[in-house]
Amino acid sequence: MRLLVWGASPTAAWLAARFHHLGYETIWLTQEPIAATVKRFGLELISPHYRETYSDLTIETHPENVLKPPLAWIILAMPTWALNEAVMQLGARIPPNKCPDILLVQHGIGGVEKLTTFFAEDKILSAISTRTFTWPMLPNGQIAFESVVSDGLGGFALSQHAHALKMAHMLHVAGLGNAPIYERPSLQWSHLFWSIQANALAAILDLAPHAIYQNPELFEIEYRQLREAISVIDHEKVPLVELPGVDVPRLAWQVRLIPKRLLAPILQVNAKPSSLRTELHQQWKRSDAAYLNGMVAKAAHDYGITAPINQALAISVTDIAERRALWSQFKGNLDYLQTIIRVTSRHVR
Repeated sequence: MRLLVWGASPTAAWLAARFHHLGYETIWLTQEPIAATVKRFGLELISPHYRETYSDLTIETHPENVLKPPLAWIILAMPTWALNEAVMQLGARIPPNKCPDILLVQHGIGGVEKLTTFFAEDKILSAISTRTFTWPMLPNGQIAFESVVSDGLGGFALSQHAHALKMAHMLHVAGLGNAPIYERPSLQWSHLFWSIQANALAAILDLAPHAIYQNPELFEIEYRQLREAISVIDHEKVPLVELPGVDVPRLAWQVRLIPKRLLAPILQVNAKPSSLRTELHQQWKRSDAAYLNGMVAKAAHDYGITAPINQALAISVTDIAERRALWSQFKGNLDYLQTIIRVTSRHVR
């Protein structure tokens, strides 16, 4: 089975290495700096369960060299903002009627819509991951592309698809746990609701997520963004589902029913590293905030309700990432963010 794993992300690196280890003919399509580092030093996977180095990965940096048959799967494991270029490359080189199955490892909502501009929806299998994969940062601020670290917690979940069981088995034997299978809307919104928790706010203020739960003013903003998301999910009429290691229905129940003054220490247990903060530190100059908090704000607008907190958070993270705003203006300056939230709240009424 010939697999193409496409993405300049630690998740893509991990999947490429593990599938290669299992004997699949695996090609990892990534960016030149990553490819050069891994070709020189190899790729080390580090988790509580094992520590292995792979020195013989097949790595490519030019899509035209690998987007050709035969391919059994194309696995897209990249930020949602990076999908635009990938979709254009796919659409230019693979006819829709000859497209292999595509596994899209989603972050937020919007990736499937990008792919369906060229390819039939039944070709696309959505996946989400609750397991973290990160590149270490060197003391000089550079990214150590030769290593990927995982805490070994959580796992993958998949959307319903003709070959979902086959992919679930592949992920299981790759050491990524048992992947439950759900309808795509439930999978997407459950993952988004979990993903926005202590994410954008930690990124904007450059704080560890647990700090949000220890400051009443910060938790007020956090609480309001979660309540806005629940309101949107109610309008979507989407049942939330349990993800690997994350009881999302229970999380939503807690936000709905537990008094706010008692909620912060309960939610703090679920705190995870902020993916949006990592994006800002790694200076990709792009952000997935539009596909997380931004999708809450968009859906709210479509339903005629308001989500000013999610809108303000999405805009602020995106402006910082794309250098329209100075991150230093926000760090340690909650008043600045609160002013943006007040202006946004007046605007969206």
